[in-house]
Amino acid sequence: MSNGHTIRIGLIGTGNIGKIHLTGLASLKQSGLLDIEVSAICDLDEENLKITSEFFEIPQTYQEYKDLVNDENVDVVYICAPTNRHMDMVKEAAKAKKQIFCEKPLAHSFIQATELLGVAIDADIKAAAGLVLRYDQFVLYAKKLIETHEFGLPMLAHIRDDQHFPVDYVYHSKWRGQKSQAGGGTLIEHSIHDIDLLRWLFGDVDEVYARVNNFSGREVEDHASVMMSHKSGCVSTLDSIWHWIDRPNERRIEFFFEKGYIGIALESGKRYLEYQLLDQAPIRIWHEQADVALLEYLGLHSKNNLSIDAVEALTCVGPERYAALSYAFLSTINTDINPTPNFKDAVAAHNIIDAAYESAEQNLPIVLL
Repeated sequence: MSNGHTIRIGLIGTGNIGKIHLTGLASLKQSGLLDIEVSAICDLDEENLKITSEFFEIPQTYQEYKDLVNDENVDVVYICAPTNRHMDMVKEAAKAKKQIFCEKPLAHSFIQATELLGVAIDADIKAAAGLVLRYDQFVLYAKKLIETHEFGLPMLAHIRDDQHFPVDYVYHSKWRGQKSQAGGGTLIEHSIHDIDLLRWLFGDVDEVYARVNNFSGREVEDHASVMMSHKSGCVSTLDSIWHWIDRPNERRIEFFFEKGYIGIALESGKRYLEYQLLDQAPIRIWHEQADVALLEYLGLHSKNNLSIDAVEALTCVGPERYAALSYAFLSTINTDINPTPNFKDAVAAHNIIDAAYESAEQNLPIVLL
């Protein structure tokens, strides 16, 4: 580690998600939440690399990721490259004993993801995964409601997740339409967030039944419907789609219990939570109330001197809560605490996704081992 406690970060991949992470990291530094420094960035696209380095004022740039990984001024490596590059990059960073943050999906398959988990364990490094939905303030408010209110047993959980096909449009990521690079389509590349969330809230899954379709004619699926049976007795369902309608990412989450209901709208211009207990009127929660749940989860609720900039960095910066995800991960670097979500969490999600693809291919439910 560098002199003092400054955490020095090197980021690989300066495309859309890379810039989102750089924005979140800059907000964490500027608000005084963390003592961090982005020491270097890397990308094969020389022009994009130059533009990004100038905008974020990062002096050291590389086109070869191995040069960044082996830079002695880098303590933590952020991997924001296409999925097919993750295997080699994680292995190289682990070999160099660097702490790792890797964007989702971790790999193309459960077997590959399991291999990377083993690599991280053998290297004795911290390895976090980019499953950012766990840090949405409304999701965390729902988690707190479930833990503190008498909702009874969960009956059904459902997520509808739709996104404009992320090729060109605002995403500038043609690689997501290529199976060799992305590994799959809307299910693995986008809704791994939803799979992870359902498992996180309702426990391990023991059976999966799924359907997938390809309407676009591209190499990857643009529709997936998945039914999961949880060991807790809850059934969860996911409908995930990539479409061509001119609308941004939209997500609707619903949980039904014996004694209540929780609904979460994560949609453009409409973000709120609504819950209702048996024989009671529904209650709507807006982001100002939900933000408290996020700050509590990050262990910051008791810090009365938290600045407005710090609160905004964690609750408002960027399209999703990547700054909060990075804060949670980087706060564990000099501790014995394991980050969450981590590679083990990613492996569990990959196991469910592989089972969903197998189920769709065989037209049979798949029992998870």
